[in-house]
Amino acid sequence: MEDINRILKEVLEDIVPKEEEKEELKRLSKKIIEELYNIIKREGLDDIVEDIVQVGSTARDTHLRNDYDIDIFVRFKRDVDREVLRETILNIGRRAIENLGGTSWVEYAEHPYVSGRIGRYDIDIVPCYRIGWNERIISAVDRTPLHNEFVKNVLKSKPLNNDIRLLKKFLKGVGIYGSDLKTKGFSGYLCELLVIHYGSFINTLKNAQRWRIGEKIVLDEIFQIYGIDRDYKFPDFDHPLIVYDPVDLQRNVAAALSEENFCRFIFYSRQFLENPSKDYFYNYHRKLIERLSNRDRGALLTLKIERDSSIVEDIIYPQMEKLQRSINKLLIENDFQILDCGVYASEDACYLSWEFLVWELPNVKVRIGPPVFNKRVKDFVKKYPKHFIRDCRVCAYVERKYRDVYQLFEDIVSGKLKDRVKHPKYVSPVNGEVYRDIFVNQYMSIINIK
Repeated sequence: MEDINRILKEVLEDIVPKEEEKEELKRLSKKIIEELYNIIKREGLDDIVEDIVQVGSTARDTHLRNDYDIDIFVRFKRDVDREVLRETILNIGRRAIENLGGTSWVEYAEHPYVSGRIGRYDIDIVPCYRIGWNERIISAVDRTPLHNEFVKNVLKSKPLNNDIRLLKKFLKGVGIYGSDLKTKGFSGYLCELLVIHYGSFINTLKNAQRWRIGEKIVLDEIFQIYGIDRDYKFPDFDHPLIVYDPVDLQRNVAAALSEENFCRFIFYSRQFLENPSKDYFYNYHRKLIERLSNRDRGALLTLKIERDSSIVEDIIYPQMEKLQRSINKLLIENDFQILDCGVYASEDACYLSWEFLVWELPNVKVRIGPPVFNKRVKDFVKKYPKHFIRDCRVCAYVERKYRDVYQLFEDIVSGKLKDRVKHPKYVSPVNGEVYRDIFVNQYMSIINIK
């Protein structure tokens, strides 16, 4: 345990923000909120805006050093029209940032919101509706200020801020931090709830070793807040990890977590506790990928598809994965053995990569037919003259349609197989480019075996 404590102390020295950094962030956050209130007052918007709150890890003091994100939520009254909400946030958000010497622009989610930069700080000014605990949301982000309220209140009596930081840094190191659809990992809020539930970073790792698919976690605070008994029937979810949201009991905070990343966390928790090392906190997964790449390679192939940079990653990545699954099905049907595959998107292109056992297969394959007792034997024999018996089935040698995997991909991008391969709206393979001997991994490292 002494080794672990020493390691955690050294990591904390790297990741806890310095006091002057915290104070600078607080001052700027306060200025932005004050400027927003001033504009609201001058414009006579007091009757539609409830309040303004800073949210996120920098507001809760659970952020890592050099995190310069400031998230401000403007909470509107429930009866405000959505169009009025949109127009108001764009008006007051851009003016507030620019009045303080920054630059601003508009981003889009369910509602448009304002992003900007003041010095080294990235600012988001987001609209939402004010709702109460366990109330139905009107827009997707309405719960966020309540998440903030819950975590801040708990941390007043349970100073777990640094344990939360350790969990975040650990998850970043092993490549599973972030609930976006590219990462499918742990959100910052989920990290906070896990540490609150288990009481420390180390206890979280210890308990994770005992998790199984469908693990359910209910925070003690939920029973206190809602006055419910331990036998309360919580909703079921078909997810590997279920963590009930203290703000909305019908929501699973871990819904974005993939089964693979759930299992990775269990594995790395055990590995770290058995063999403690700082390495897990510092790009461990990236270094692992690089080590695994340093080996003899099979046949590498990458499909490059141009993308519209205005389409966000949470749309692009699911569509890339959908396309790759569709192509994989066709590859397996044609007997091409996949050793590895993955997707990655840059600002201007999507990359779908594969590693195969071999480029080319023999010209013939064995088609397995019906059992000899089956009446369909007659039709099979008629269709395939070069037949024989194996394991009580009629079989035949048939010529392959595709011997070369490259030729199969050429037919995909030419559109010849458009009825066999899915064509997602923003990631269509038609007119894509096929590259031999190249594999692009998730860190945009290009493996070239030539």
